[in-house]
Amino acid sequence: MPTVTTTKPPGASSRGSSEDPVITYTRLKLWLQIATRMIVGGFFAFCAVTYLKNAVGTLEGTDLAHITLGQSAAIISILAISSFMGLVAYLYAVQLPPLTRFAGWKPAAAACIGSFSMVGLMLLEPRHDLSPAARLLSAGLIITGNSFAVYSLNYLRNAFSILPQARRLVAGGPYHFIRHPIYLAEAISIVGVLINFLSVPALALLAVQLSCQILRMNYEERVLSAAFPEYEGYRRRTARMLPGIY
Repeated sequence: MPTVTTTKPPGASSRGSSEDPVITYTRLKLWLQIATRMIVGGFFAFCAVTYLKNAVGTLEGTDLAHITLGQSAAIISILAISSFMGLVAYLYAVQLPPLTRFAGWKPAAAACIGSFSMVGLMLLEPRHDLSPAARLLSAGLIITGNSFAVYSLNYLRNAFSILPQARRLVAGGPYHFIRHPIYLAEAISIVGVLINFLSVPALALLAVQLSCQILRMNYEERVLSAAFPEYEGYRRRTARMLPGIY
């Protein structure tokens, strides 16, 4: 009897044989990246829509011809926050793949706690004894911080990431003077929000958040130094957050 030979298309495997572990790992990484983008981007998109709804709710029943300065500041601050959240959601959808990243759970933990720990303020009772001046100061800081964050993200664009990762070296706009303008912007906004919840637990939460942000900056700078030889020169001529101070 003649022998019948069959050929398999490239990449095909026999029934019962295990798939190439390299291919499986690559696919796993791809799906993890997609899932992470969807979860984080979806979270920020949800926050943006929520803040916009709050802005609309604040306007309902308001006599726009006689709106107070405090009401105007509150609405503008909500719009600033929603713009920042919406931009982050968009940038997560278009971000470049990382060239290098920091391995281990500690950098990821520092980044996540630094980014989301202040959400814990929502579990605290807001202050109802604030003066109109304190409320205006709070709104002003939130507006300033989030506006500066949007401005900074416009330069960072698809190099943006929450985790310590290197995509491309950005040295334009605010990055020409400081290495972490978004963290400065977030700090300004957080102080504005903190005014509304000022208490010992709120200050403790702030201390945890700031500690994690410092660790996060350390990890990010080490990743960028490993990915870009020119980063060391950039680091020497720029401030971390405050020119002439830090």
